[in-house]
Order: sequence, then C-alpha cells, then structure tokens
Amino acid sequence: MKIYKVGKVDNMRSITVFHAMARLNLTGLVITEPKDTYVSVGYFDRVEDIIDYEKCKRLGIPVMRREIGGGAVLLAPGQVFYQLIIPRRLAPFKVEDAYRKFSKPVIEVYRRLGLDVEYRPINDLVLKKGKKISGQGAADIEKCFVFVGNILLRFDTKLMSELFRVSHESFRKRLFKSLEENISWVERESRRGFSYEEIEGMLIEEFSKVIDFEGFGDLTEDIVNLADRLKDEFTSTLVLFEDTGRKHHFLKIREGVYVRDGERETAWGLLRSEVFVREGRIVSIKITGNISQGQRSFLRKLEDALKGADLSSVKRIVESFLEKEGVDGISQEDISSLIVGKVD
Repeated sequence: MKIYKVGKVDNMRSITVFHAMARLNLTGLVITEPKDTYVSVGYFDRVEDIIDYEKCKRLGIPVMRREIGGGAVLLAPGQVFYQLIIPRRLAPFKVEDAYRKFSKPVIEVYRRLGLDVEYRPINDLVLKKGKKISGQGAADIEKCFVFVGNILLRFDTKLMSELFRVSHESFRKRLFKSLEENISWVERESRRGFSYEEIEGMLIEEFSKVIDFEGFGDLTEDIVNLADRLKDEFTSTLVLFEDTGRKHHFLKIREGVYVRDGERETAWGLLRSEVFVREGRIVSIKITGNISQGQRSFLRKLEDALKGADLSSVKRIVESFLEKEGVDGISQEDISSLIVGKVD
C-alpha cells in the first residue's frame, strides 16, 4: 500500500477519489482537503428529511450521497481528510474494533496539536469536555474496507445550521446554538492556525506507525476519470432521493445528541415541538401552538413531566398524564408523535 498526498482539490474529488480507488481495488492512505464547499449525506440518509435541498441549490452548495454511513456533514476548506483503503482481510471483523484501531493515529495527531481527544463509539472523536471534533465513517466498498474522517481545523456551524431542513424557521437559532455547544474544531480550541502541510505530515507519521506503507503514489488518469464519473452519479437526483427505507425523526448533532422540531395537525390546531435529547433522554422540550390558556397550561405541565424522561417512556408518560388531567380533544398519539416522530 502507498500513501497518496492528493492535496487540495475541487470537483468533490476530496470524497470521490477514495470511492474510485476502492472500486479499482487500489489500496493506500489518501490525504486531501476540499477546495470546494458541499454537503455529503450518509449512505442510508433520507435527504428530504434532513437537508434543505432547494436552499442548497440557491446557495450553490452541491449535495452528494457517499457510499459510507454516518450523518449529513458540511465539507469545506479547513478540513483535512484521511482516507484509508485496505483489503478487507486486514480490517478487524467487528466494525467498532476497526474504529478503535484506526482512530488511534488520528487521536495522536490531535494530541500533537495540543488537544485531549478520545474515541466515542461508534464513530466520533470528542474532546474530554464532550464536544465532537471529528466524525468518521467506515464501509466495505467492492473488495476493500475503507475508513475515513477529518481533522477539523475550521468549521462553519452557522452555514451548517442553514442547510438542515427544519419545520419552522424559528428553530434555526436553537439548532445553531446546539451545533455551537456540541461541535468544535482545532483553531477554536488551540487559538492558533495550522497549515494543511503540517496536518498532512502528522497524519502520515502516525498512520505509518500502525500500517506498513511502500512509499508514495500518484493518482492515475483512471482514478481521476472514475472519480469524476462517480461525482455525477452521487449528485444525481436519482441517487440522492432514492428510498433508503430510513425515516429521520431527529437530527443528529453528534453521537448521543439529537434535536427535533416537529409539527402535527390536531383537534386543538397545529402544534409544534422543539425537543433536545442527550444520551436518550429529553433535556429540553417546548410545545407551542395557537391554543387556549387552559391547553397551554396543560402542555407546560406535560413538558415538566417529560424533562429527563427516556425517549422510550414518552408514550407511557403522555398516556398517564392525559388520564390524570382528564384532558379532552387530543390523543396520546397526537402528542407522542409530535415529540418523538413515531409511536411504537
């Protein structure tokens, strides 16, 4: 296996190159950084649930679907990507074991940058205080196992908040605040800048401690041509809007932190919800609507009852609360669906 110092590239090649290499059964470590700004959604993501595609088009920000999992991410200059493509036989059998093994070189790079970073299952790297500082992904592509992620030198949480799909615009400020509270980056934490070349060198040094590479390689014409064809495929509406079978009821901010803004037409009228979840529990909830004072008072009491509750207990709590308060005109299903998006 060789190391490919791809450098700063546009036309989405910062993502499509490793896909092309895996398709061609070419292994190695790719280091690169995007010159362009675009959104990448995970293999199973349902685009219309999580990304405002029309806004992306208006802003000239392309959207592409990659062939590995993970959530929707904003890719842009200031992010140095590491992309490891290896034969499947060299990867640990369990995915989490693979993440643990191949995260070690990246953790060492962050530590060399002065940041105390640790692995958080299943695919995040986080600061000791909990903020996410790197998202990673892994998958089998053809005969290869790929492990990818980035060193976040800079990140635009404001732009990311603008590109997520929300039910009502007033929620964006809270979404932005949640991104700011749960995601960080190198320059923000260290208060100093680092060049692409510095990060590239560190990644090569640390990955070389766990994998034996055979020098450096250059991208061939076959790789680049296939990468550009894949870009056209991955950005096509046919691929972007294919039915993946997944329904997103919450937006993932980082592992363990999710937010939701829901709305549901009820006998009381249109109700809206804002729900913030950490480690499976509701930490904040607000339900609003053009409703009477009595209905509003009931919802405030219900919000208090739900704070700290496990998501799996929402249906039971709502059902019990409706019975206790003797409220008419609205069902358990109305309220539970508003909060969690579905009722099991």
